[in-house]
Amino acid sequence: MMGRSIVDMVEISIAVPRGEAGYWSIIRELDRDGPWTVRQICQRTNVKTQAVGTFVRKLRLAGIAQVVEKQASNEGGRRDNLPEAVVYRLAKRPLLAPRLTLDGKVRPEMAIDRVWRAIKMSKVFSLADIKESCPDVHPSAAEAYLRALCRAGVVVGTPRSYRLARNLGLQAPKILATKVVFDPNSKTVIGCPVANEAKP
Repeated sequence: MMGRSIVDMVEISIAVPRGEAGYWSIIRELDRDGPWTVRQICQRTNVKTQAVGTFVRKLRLAGIAQVVEKQASNEGGRRDNLPEAVVYRLAKRPLLAPRLTLDGKVRPEMAIDRVWRAIKMSKVFSLADIKESCPDVHPSAAEAYLRALCRAGVVVGTPRSYRLARNLGLQAPKILATKVVFDPNSKTVIGCPVANEAKP
């Protein structure tokens, strides 16, 4: 007699905020067609103008975006001194969203990015190899990240000998965490949970 499974498999739709990476993809699209404004970015998202404006300001301070025009409002047939919109163009176009501090300085690369790059370069590796290649990544963080990738089938093997099974691309896979409301009566997840990046 077969035992009854004590695991319920359910489908979940999770909202994954793209944040600055999302803003950057929109900016690159807009810039291909010419100058753009913060307002145009906001029209393609559901976020507040302040969040987008902060990101664009960081791009400007870093020299990645530059102001090309200031459009003033026109009320009653006269132009006042308050700019209605600042118009930008990109001076640099990196493929990935720049990681910048509020004053426009480049932020250090994240640990998972360094580990992912080492994995892609090695193809076949051990946990010890990754620790040696990424000495500034905490050993427990590297180990936890590899375990997560292994569970997902991105890498296969054991800590003594891993192999990259799925090269997913330039950007490192992220470990996300979320809280869900589960209805045991209907065995369904209620609502749309939002996932946030978790530390490995």
